[in-house]
Amino acid sequence: MEFTADALRQFKRLPKAIRSFLKEVIRVHLEVPATAARNKFRLRRASPHADYELRAGTWRIFYRLEGEVAVVTLLGEKRGNVLLVEGEELEI
Repeated sequence: MEFTADALRQFKRLPKAIRSFLKEVIRVHLEVPATAARNKFRLRRASPHADYELRAGTWRIFYRLEGEVAVVTLLGEKRGNVLLVEGEELEI
């Protein structure tokens, strides 16, 4: 598993408790990144940001597969119908 520069910057800006939570979620769920699950699936619409989404509570982890390696591209928090990435609304 790898992070893009943007995803790593977003990850480092999060509070420590959230970083620990997301780190564990990523470690557990992205060991076999291509396997679909209830909270981990391929995006229905094409996106310039990612191909897959992993849901962890209110947090969303977007990633792409490069071979067998998951590359995390975005981290965001879902509030209602809005996805916030670095405090700004983003449409995937």
